[in-house]
Parts: sequence; C-alpha cells; structure tokens
Amino acid sequence: MPRLSKASAATFVTAAALTSVFYINVCHLVFRCGCDFLWAAADAHCNIHNSTGKHCPFCSFGYTGYAGTFGIIIVVQALFSLLPNWTWPVRLGVAIAAFPVTFVLLALVLGTYTGYWD
Repeated sequence: MPRLSKASAATFVTAAALTSVFYINVCHLVFRCGCDFLWAAADAHCNIHNSTGKHCPFCSFGYTGYAGTFGIIIVVQALFSLLPNWTWPVRLGVAIAAFPVTFVLLALVLGTYTGYWD
C-alpha cells in the first residue's frame, strides 16, 4: 500500500481549504441563491429561507444535501491529490480545478432534478 507523502497531504489540505472557504460563494455564483462570504452573511440571505419561490438545490436537501455535495468534491480532490505519478504542482492545480468542475456537474444534476432553472 502506498504511503501518504507530505506533498500529497499538503496538496489535499490546500485544495480542501480553498473549497471550504469559497464553497458558499460558488454556490451563489451558480444558483444566485443569495449566499455570501462565510465571514459576511454566509447563508443568512439564501433563498432556502424564503417561504415561496425557488430554493437552492443543494440546501433544499438540508444538511445532507449540502454536506453530501461538499463531501463528493472533497473526495474527488483527495483522489487527485494522491496520484503518485504527477508532480505536486500538477496535482495541486488539478485538485483545485476539481472544485469548480465537480461543483458544476453536481449543480447541473441537482438543479435539473429539482427544476431550479425551469
């Protein structure tokens, strides 16, 4: 079994930290749901809190939906961070890029499923 190198761990931690900080901003960018930076209003203005109208597809499934989509992104980043034949800068770039790419794919699936853009 391959050992986890310091470079792989640092790559994953860096990519996951960026995802953790900006996840809510990308959510607003894709869904225009009203979320803001974590250090500002965060989800206080998310449309999930409105009694009528469209609700953010990620938040409409509660913490399970939010944590599930976040978790999928983190797992994809971990997989790219651990690739043994790539240099750490390439792994870092791909792991960071996996965040918006995976997010958009999940957004398309859940946004279509919930009829968010109808």
